[in-house]
Amino acid sequence: MALTDAYATAAEYRGVIDKTDTKDDTEILSDLKAISRYLEGKLGRFFNKDASAVARIYMAPSTTRTLWVTDMSEAPVTVKFDYDGDGVYETATTNYKLLPFNAPVEPEPQPYTRIYFDSHLSKGQMVEITAKYGWPAVPEAIKKATIHLTAILRLETPRATRRIQELGETIEASTDAQSIIRQLTDNYQLVGYR
Repeated sequence: MALTDAYATAAEYRGVIDKTDTKDDTEILSDLKAISRYLEGKLGRFFNKDASAVARIYMAPSTTRTLWVTDMSEAPVTVKFDYDGDGVYETATTNYKLLPFNAPVEPEPQPYTRIYFDSHLSKGQMVEITAKYGWPAVPEAIKKATIHLTAILRLETPRATRRIQELGETIEASTDAQSIIRQLTDNYQLVGYR
């Protein structure tokens, strides 16, 4: 699944809202993608994963042994340092641990979010991490939230209470629908985000 993919397919959407006609699938998929991007902005993270490893640069905010990183979907990762400040990360290390330790074996597999180093990083230390970023798999709650928000957007659920034409395509959702979506997504919001 690419980073730009929706968190649910048109077929999954149709299955939940009990729709069999496939003629709107292109539009449905477009709406599912839009809602997926909306959730990413709201929660501060993405739930798909990179197809291949990507190098990203991080800076230690203070003297520390733990570096917070973008969600990493799997091990192994490559860690390199630029000690001479020339922008070339030539010094690799294996003296680290990915945290949380049990991320991949939880009932719902989680991403690695931190790297613990055997020795302290100095404030401002630049680190290059090459990894597959994202989540091991799209969480079921995120998939469901994507589907239900899309159904509200498309007015294909009783949870979408009305369309306000005077304001364009503004949609109003019931209080119950708002509460359901909030509960589905709250556990996945990046700590300290917004």
